[in-house]
Amino acid sequence: MPLTPSSGAISTSRIGVRVITNSASLAPSLLAYLERAPKRSPFAQPITAYVLEGIEETFSGYAIEETVDNDSGEAKSVAAVVVMGKKPLIELVVAGLELSAEGILHDEIARAKKKADESK
Repeated sequence: MPLTPSSGAISTSRIGVRVITNSASLAPSLLAYLERAPKRSPFAQPITAYVLEGIEETFSGYAIEETVDNDSGEAKSVAAVVVMGKKPLIELVVAGLELSAEGILHDEIARAKKKADESK
């Protein structure tokens, strides 16, 4: 089955999410979870979720890292969520997305506080 990319935003935070999956059964549920998923090709988002169905080994995890935006030169956080298994649970994907969003928001607050402290 081909990989299906789609994008939208986590409704609780408005942080953009890109989902790449080979699961025909999970894709509609993930799109329903994301707010305002556009009907166009997805582009780079702060969070990318990779969901792979039909794999014997089960794995789920997420990682957040700080990068530098090429256009503005400002630091920003990005996250990746990986869930794979024979039949991945949407709850695991959603948990990874929400934890990633929480971490990204925490990083943004910390950077803003640091910037404010430096300007004093």
